[in-house]
Amino acid sequence: MSKQGLIIGIDYTNEYCQACYYSTKHGRPESISDGTEVMRYLIPAVLSYNADINTWLIGSAALEYAQSTGAGLYRDLLDNMMADQSVAIGDKLCTYEELFSIYLGKLLDQVRVRSAVMNIDSITVNLRTVNLQIKQSLENIFRRVNIEPDRLKFISCAESFAYYLINEPEELWLDGAILFDFSEDGFFTRQLSIAGEMDRRLVYINERSYPMDFSMRDLASEMLRDQLDERLNNIYEDLKSEGRRSSVFFTGEGFNELWFRNTLKNISSRRRAFKGNNIYVKGACLAGLMRAEGKDQDLHIVCQGRTKADIYVEVRYQGQPVNMNLSKSCIDWYDAYSDLDFILGDEKSITFNICSLVSRETTQVVFDLSGFPERPPKTTRVGISVRYINDSECEITVRDKGFGAFWPASGEAVTKRLNLEGYI
Repeated sequence: MSKQGLIIGIDYTNEYCQACYYSTKHGRPESISDGTEVMRYLIPAVLSYNADINTWLIGSAALEYAQSTGAGLYRDLLDNMMADQSVAIGDKLCTYEELFSIYLGKLLDQVRVRSAVMNIDSITVNLRTVNLQIKQSLENIFRRVNIEPDRLKFISCAESFAYYLINEPEELWLDGAILFDFSEDGFFTRQLSIAGEMDRRLVYINERSYPMDFSMRDLASEMLRDQLDERLNNIYEDLKSEGRRSSVFFTGEGFNELWFRNTLKNISSRRRAFKGNNIYVKGACLAGLMRAEGKDQDLHIVCQGRTKADIYVEVRYQGQPVNMNLSKSCIDWYDAYSDLDFILGDEKSITFNICSLVSRETTQVVFDLSGFPERPPKTTRVGISVRYINDSECEITVRDKGFGAFWPASGEAVTKRLNLEGYI
């Protein structure tokens, strides 16, 4: 692997972090360990400062040092960073942005040491919540450790699960799969199903949460464990598919102990079942590998947080109408933006084609430009921008940019907000 840079996957929560890199030698993601036997791949998301040797410690080393010396222990790094919090360390005031960058820098150093590779090609980060604000804040954090945004990608648990599973043998997922996720963050199901033909296979991930039905605190009671087992089995019965090529996965510290024996017995009678806390981090790593190999273009993951339609604009090229793609379906909405300039002929409108992800039917949306200044043909430059507000709504703006010094920009613009759910 010495001739190429690292492809790294990171799974980050406020409690724990995991990291792995893709090993070309073994043909799989390799997780790094925090050095402890129990839950050794879960690296606590904390850090502490050892003033005696002027060194920052992270993970289990930070916990042990803080417990033995009473030194400060800094946690909830992402939440505190997003809240713009600071903390006094000695005679210095440190922001949580600084602390988070220290944590990530130390984490990446551990990956480099384990892999014996210094250069990093890409990092894919799995997060429980992803939005534009978090994405931009984390890009700033990674810049502090010399990782530019073009080497970064942020994805959700649903996407990581899809990337992980689609790289497993088809016999595990062709008829669907279920993931049960139980941790302090809550109880979630993520159900994968496949639709479409081989040349355009759609991978659907349907997510549900059960905030009132499952609590980590209930695991302390034998009686409540039995009740949780019964609830889990009922959910499985509701979600299971009839196909033979399907499987069930368990992840999260809520499944560290085997309290769900009856559910597991029911599943194992007809399905294959797997348990592990590294599904998301490996999925993130494999997502980076597929991007590097150009294979992610052929994988259409349909889930919350991804765009629902393709958006094209009709322009003329050499006298012929041409559709130019402004926004693709099945990409993360916070990455789905575009800017395009072109010259109008004598037309007084621009037509946008919204192509359904599912049916592939096209709906036309016409922007009336009659309010733009009158100019001779081919002397009006317009700028088109597409910006998403969430995974279902986008805003399209067409702006008059004039034509050089002869016809200055007027400032006129037409903006429409589209709810793409209506075009699916």
